[in-house]
Amino acid sequence: MATRRPSAALPARFEPQLATLVRAPAASDDWLHEIKFDGYRIGARVAEGAVTLFTRAGNDWTTSFPEVRAAVGALPVRRALLDGEVAAVLADGRTSFQALQKWFSGGKATLVYYVFDLLHLDGEDTARLPLDERKARLERLLGGLPADSPIRYSAHVIGGGPRFFTAACERGLEGIVSKRRSRPYEPGRKGGWTKSKCLQRQELVIGGFTDPGGQRGGIGALLLGVYDGAGALRFAGKVGTGFSQQGGADLRARLDRLERSTAPFAACPPETRRWRPHWVEPTLVAEVAFAEWTDDGRLRQASFQGLRADKPAREVMRERPAADGADVTAKRPPRRKRGTVRVTASKVAAPSKGTVVVEGVRLTHPGRVLYPDPRFTKLDLARFYESIAEWILPHVAGRPLSLVRCPTGLGSCFYVKHATAAEPAVLRRIPIREKGATRRYAVVDDLAGLMALVQMSILEIHTWNARADDLERPDRVIIDLDPGPEVAWPRVLETAELVRVVFETLGLRSFVKTTGGKGLHVVAPVRPERDWDTCLAFARGVSALIARQDPTTYTTTMTRRGREKKILLDYYRNHRGATAIAAFSTRAREGAPVAVPLAWDELSPTRRSDHFTVRTVAARLRRLKRDPWREYWTVRQRISAKALAAVTAR
Repeated sequence: MATRRPSAALPARFEPQLATLVRAPAASDDWLHEIKFDGYRIGARVAEGAVTLFTRAGNDWTTSFPEVRAAVGALPVRRALLDGEVAAVLADGRTSFQALQKWFSGGKATLVYYVFDLLHLDGEDTARLPLDERKARLERLLGGLPADSPIRYSAHVIGGGPRFFTAACERGLEGIVSKRRSRPYEPGRKGGWTKSKCLQRQELVIGGFTDPGGQRGGIGALLLGVYDGAGALRFAGKVGTGFSQQGGADLRARLDRLERSTAPFAACPPETRRWRPHWVEPTLVAEVAFAEWTDDGRLRQASFQGLRADKPAREVMRERPAADGADVTAKRPPRRKRGTVRVTASKVAAPSKGTVVVEGVRLTHPGRVLYPDPRFTKLDLARFYESIAEWILPHVAGRPLSLVRCPTGLGSCFYVKHATAAEPAVLRRIPIREKGATRRYAVVDDLAGLMALVQMSILEIHTWNARADDLERPDRVIIDLDPGPEVAWPRVLETAELVRVVFETLGLRSFVKTTGGKGLHVVAPVRPERDWDTCLAFARGVSALIARQDPTTYTTTMTRRGREKKILLDYYRNHRGATAIAAFSTRAREGAPVAVPLAWDELSPTRRSDHFTVRTVAARLRRLKRDPWREYWTVRQRISAKALAAVTAR
């Protein structure tokens, strides 16, 4: 029976109870289990109609969530203190911290205040009641709210923690929180609450950042740390993925204001000098998802989720899971061999029935083998793109795509040009008018979009020569060198150099990349000023100029018969609607080759177009001292009238 406590004063502040990370939830009926929401912990204080919303650190965020404040103020109470989480709810019912961050930046989202505890109610100190009784009273208080209210009661299950945790992970949730049913509410980390995470996530302190190496503005990577028991900030690695273009620019603006001359870390690894970092005051906290901790205390395969304005930086320490809820040091996972990108599903989301979640995207059949040799699964492909996201995204983001889909792996492939409603929602779809009809094309904007392509078992990503926001003006010209079966590879290299010289003669710098197939692409970035027909005419003129010099070696004719010993100078990649394999995309070919940008001096008779594979690209990128295409993103050049006339005059 419920016991009425003596009248008590309403607490002036919110002091939250905290959960301890554990490897697995308790199974006994002494515990109840709730979904772990992916948002901001908020305490709501009601005092005679006045509502104050507090973060876990005690900061006043009342003005941050006006709809929540209004809904709390309308509850039938005079004085109360609630504990819950404000989260952005996706269409499938999951909560998303990234969606909440976008809401703060002006994006649209459905915000809900999930309330899971009642600490004070009209003069009664309910925090001292057993949890079962607190939740029963809370459910009665919130039970009459309409379905579309910004406030919702956080339901729970009793017992069966491992089964509930597995079900949460299958649905792509962040994890669960488990609580002893008989315990009162105890601020701090007292052991009565535990949390089990499907994905490894943690708050980290931002101690510096690097400049971007590609087209993306803002930042290249954040340099992160955690505080140790002695109060020293220890370097914990870097994160260079998970930023939107606007989000990266906004974060850069904030970090620029915090810049300092010295590193805030107690010790910096030697490689940080190569990165030419900008050091900052360690006041901002980032939420980061990652695969695992290495033996030397570094994050592996990290992805930025957003800033945590609700937690003081000085409180950020490394979370170590315990089997029974105690704060003890966990056994660290074995460090993987450098250069590998394979990650087992257990490191991602405690999978069951073949489902994991990467970057918020649910991957079904993660163990499906997409490439038999080397053996490479769908999850391996997700982790490959995650590990090179800062390199590939500048080449694919914001461009209409055509794709090669292989639902059951290599050998079951087909070409996909137009987007459908069945594709994951994180893929943007844009309408494009073509051949008298309007078709929809898929566009990737961020790492989650790449993960959506992985979920579709896409093994080739082909991009337009124009961006989605300026469809009728290409920003590059491509000459595709396609050698016949009897052409020696050194001849292809010579041809690439010849195309480079011709471009330079016409006032254009060009760049070269392997295609992962048989040939090379020579790419000249241009200002998006000319229309498709002009760019096509220019590319045709360049190709024809070279072919006329040596018609026994070169051709511009697509017909296969008769060009076994020739190199096709394929300018058709410059048609409106035509595409080219994206840099760092995999190819649907045996051996899992990858298209890779090269410096001109890297062209070699021993480095053929399919030289780089999913197993070797990550290691190559780690060895690079600079992006071989660094100037590609900064060069400003145009197809001049003189250059156009030089190659199109009859």
